[in-house]
Amino acid sequence: MRHADTRTRGPRPRHPAGTARTVTALAGAALALAAALPLAGCSGSGDTASLPDYKIPAEKAREDEAVPGGKTGKSADMRFTVVGFREAMTDVMGTHASMNAKGAFTRVRVLAVNTGRDIQVFDTWRQRLVTTDGGTYSPDVNATMIKRQPERLSVGASMRVEFDLWFDVPRGAKTRAVRLYGSPPVGATTDPAPAEIRLP
Repeated sequence: MRHADTRTRGPRPRHPAGTARTVTALAGAALALAAALPLAGCSGSGDTASLPDYKIPAEKAREDEAVPGGKTGKSADMRFTVVGFREAMTDVMGTHASMNAKGAFTRVRVLAVNTGRDIQVFDTWRQRLVTTDGGTYSPDVNATMIKRQPERLSVGASMRVEFDLWFDVPRGAKTRAVRLYGSPPVGATTDPAPAEIRLP
């Protein structure tokens, strides 16, 4: 005689259709994300010691031009380097005009690099030359135009530009420094402090 099985059997759990496929897909996505994370970390690690330097062609200095080393400063996102310097010039000559200085011309060769992610506007007329007696001088309009140098220059993200700043200072004045201004970064409410680079 067979006795009925009195054990209680509940209904088997039923999963909604497609659950197994969903779980498999999520597991695959998690694995892909875990594999990608180390790669993403490498790109923004800030470790630049092992990165190569750009090979920028060297350029000869001009007649009687000093080539100071290590003359670098930063204003906002603009990094400035003075690459050439000459003072006590009595005249300037361009393609269509020449002109004598009221005092003496000082020329500062500047390399500007935008280290930010937005455009920086370099305004020539905001820059200042500082002499040893404490005087400050704006760039000279006539010399800037005769030598075809920029008045305002949009410097894109990670972009570098090189140009001359011309100043007309009293004859016999000696340069102490050049003050170079970048433009305010996005969201700033005040102008940035200048980079003051001592010369010569």
